[in-house]
Amino acid sequence: MPEDAPGRVKVDLPTGTLVLHDVAPERVANLCQFAARANPKRGFLIVSTVLGRHLPTPPQALRAAADALAAQLPGDLPEPVLFCGMAETATGLAQAVWAAWRARHPGAESAYVQSSRQTVTGARILCRFEEDHSHAASHMVQVSTEVEPMLAAAHSLVIVDDECSTGATFVEAAEALVAALPQIERVACASLTDWSAGAFLARMPRPASAHSLIAGTLEWTPGAGQVAAKLAPTANRHGTAPASGMRSRTGLLAPEAAIRAPITTAPAERVLVLGDGEHAYEALCIAEDIAAQGGVPALQSITRTPALLGHAMRSVATLADAYGSGATCHVYNLLAHDPARIVIAAEIEGGQAEALRGWLAEAGSDAVVELALCRYGEAP
Repeated sequence: MPEDAPGRVKVDLPTGTLVLHDVAPERVANLCQFAARANPKRGFLIVSTVLGRHLPTPPQALRAAADALAAQLPGDLPEPVLFCGMAETATGLAQAVWAAWRARHPGAESAYVQSSRQTVTGARILCRFEEDHSHAASHMVQVSTEVEPMLAAAHSLVIVDDECSTGATFVEAAEALVAALPQIERVACASLTDWSAGAFLARMPRPASAHSLIAGTLEWTPGAGQVAAKLAPTANRHGTAPASGMRSRTGLLAPEAAIRAPITTAPAERVLVLGDGEHAYEALCIAEDIAAQGGVPALQSITRTPALLGHAMRSVATLADAYGSGATCHVYNLLAHDPARIVIAAEIEGGQAEALRGWLAEAGSDAVVELALCRYGEAP
């Protein structure tokens, strides 16, 4: 971990220079790696080691991070409490935070929704908002009739994201959700890392608090590599969720589990479980099933994130979006866990397994790839 002064971490990237201030370098080293993003809006990526997105993550590490965030949330939030996870990167984390909070507050009234970039046929769009710096900026929150009464009664809002740089995304999300649900009284913002120094809290539409595993400040100096970066024209397009897709996209009153074939593993078998974009929580559950059988699992995800190779990103496999958006998707560090087997937790079959088999063959790996089709609810 680069360090040039006490409480300061400096990272030189092809797109510019990142400096973190007021941090414990050893804490940053445990929870963060870094990469450059092919994004003219923001040229850096703080790569979490516990998120299960770009780096292979033991399932217990993600659960522990989620529980640590849940433990920080105020104990006096007025009920019902509405949790909202931010697509696509934080959806698995957010559901895990909600599950941890429910375990800490048995009997408390709560619900979960998440923003999405996949359209759900028949769902009502509760609100939309923009994440200005993102490669895929447009979010929508969709809801089903089942959760409407709980949403209409909610008095607290907990927004979960993987990172807070300036807090602008928290503000945009809170403003949109509070406009749709004006009875909300308080907001809590939870993220793995927070570099805002709380400056955004004064702009929130309701009294708000910020909670994170690491807090400090961030200084970014763009270089020529960021200026030259261009986003693909398909990066912000929406896809379509299948009818049998996860219900968390339109709201949950209790944690969900997929209907899928059981995953069995041999003792000590190394298995990488991949979520597919927003469909991340079931990958965590599959990884936990594998660990319970004595396997050695890690989880990651197929993602739209346009990162550059180097630093935390040692390899990249590229594939098409299974949801039909036309966006380019990636899996970074596919072999970092040294897996004998790769399980893709997918809502829809869209050629993911074939694409990864082709990449693995070129890389000289004999890892076996399989797709675990996950269905939800009563849809066939």
